[in-house]
Amino acid sequence: MKLLKTLLASAVAVSAMPALAYEAGDIIVKAGIVNVNPKEDSGIDGVTVGDDTQLGLTLTYMVAPQVGVEVLAATPFKHGVYAGGERIATTKHLPPTVSAQYYLMDPASKLQPYVGLGVNHTFFFDEDGVDHLGKSWGLSYSAGLNYDLGNNLLANAAVWKIDIDSELNGSGTDVEIDPLVFMVGAGMKF
Repeated sequence: MKLLKTLLASAVAVSAMPALAYEAGDIIVKAGIVNVNPKEDSGIDGVTVGDDTQLGLTLTYMVAPQVGVEVLAATPFKHGVYAGGERIATTKHLPPTVSAQYYLMDPASKLQPYVGLGVNHTFFFDEDGVDHLGKSWGLSYSAGLNYDLGNNLLANAAVWKIDIDSELNGSGTDVEIDPLVFMVGAGMKF
């Protein structure tokens, strides 16, 4: 019985601890594993683009307690391009994305779900088997969740839907990559 009372008192004490409490001017830095998973159909019959996982970073500046501006960056992603099950090309790309975010809960909540709308600029390089993929500008939509771990630390999970459309070899043939991007990581509020 004494153990149960101790555990109950500890749970009450932890729940009474102050949460992260976002404020205007806060900076939130997060790092984690990011997977870019292109849609199944590239826009060219029988051609698909493989997924890749890399290190991702986000930096968010809180302009108000429930509004932030986020920059998503990552190490370069390398994708195989496949036709008939055979790899016919590879390419690397960087997809930096800037988003406005709205945090749905009270700024003092330990759980902070958010949604975002942004702009993505993707550029391709180190292409093999592809003469040239053009740069891409597109919209991005995001949703995520921060959870306060205490001492200004947080756990994070997020997803983005990004519009990445490129032109193949200046030919007028559009390649639609349009990936879902997933991130799981941790961060710190400054």
